[in-house]
Amino acid sequence: MTDKGATATPKFSVIIPAYNAEKFIHIAIQSVQEQTINEWELIIVENGSTDNTTAVCEKFLNDKRIKLLHSEKGVSSARNKGISVATGTWIVFLDADDQLLSDALQKYMEIEKECSPDLMIGEYEDKTVTYTGEKKFYQGNNLNDFLRISLENPTQKCNATAVAFKNSVIQQQGIYFENQIRYAEDSVFFLEVLKYSKKVATIFAPVYRVIYYSHSAVRSGNRKLDTEYLPAINKICTILDVSDPFIKNEWYIFILNQLLVIFVNDIFARKESVSIQIKDARKLIEIPEYKEAIVNADISKIQRMKKIVFRMMKMRFMPGILLAVRIRQKQNKKKENNFYV
Repeated sequence: MTDKGATATPKFSVIIPAYNAEKFIHIAIQSVQEQTINEWELIIVENGSTDNTTAVCEKFLNDKRIKLLHSEKGVSSARNKGISVATGTWIVFLDADDQLLSDALQKYMEIEKECSPDLMIGEYEDKTVTYTGEKKFYQGNNLNDFLRISLENPTQKCNATAVAFKNSVIQQQGIYFENQIRYAEDSVFFLEVLKYSKKVATIFAPVYRVIYYSHSAVRSGNRKLDTEYLPAINKICTILDVSDPFIKNEWYIFILNQLLVIFVNDIFARKESVSIQIKDARKLIEIPEYKEAIVNADISKIQRMKKIVFRMMKMRFMPGILLAVRIRQKQNKKKENNFYV
């Protein structure tokens, strides 16, 4: 739906952090303009770009629903700037190199009318999945069930994207992205909002499309993530009630999942010999936070393939971990090929 007149009180505030995104941000912006509902505002926050990102964004400012702001460098600073000016009932984050599916906001609006939640979570588009559109609602005692799902699947269910956050919860609790947390900051923000949410809704339907660009740093193998996740892990420990044995174990499972991310995207993606990769992996799992999770996590109830990998972590069986990581890397590459640019 294209309507270039601003709505008085938008239902949704879509926030795009933009850094050196001149080649693809127009696609993200257009995906918002093509929403099937009109009750939105788009807040683009450019944060220190050295290319023509600002010039590209300025071409869209004839649409009165779109605002262009500037912030200090960093995705967290940009998102916080967007939050500070958002007027919508709901906040939706969109990365500059991704897209909202055209009916994403409409799906969220339909859920809101049905159950008035504080947090709404959709799915990332996957062309290999058949979606049913099933909705699930969590409140009261079964919020722990959703917490378990989130912590056991952090890359899919514990993010800032494919989610609609209630703006009033964020504002009332003073929740923001912490600049010193560079990795898994999405998970920290998500779990803080979840902590203060009384009702959560999920829909098994795609709302968000991740686009994989050939220059993406994610596949470069040059990042050193060994300790980069520790600030988030330690922050999450203060958000969760880890005095509860159930929640503490889910925190351990979250840590093991972050370890797997590091193995897949960093340690075993480096342009080094396998022997050096394995040596680095052995050092990694001896870091106290990771070691504690490996030793103490009860993995008996988690998904089968992850259980196998986590058991190999407990056994320190690096050849097995390497094989599992190579399989995951091939799966990720196959998924990327569906959306590669």
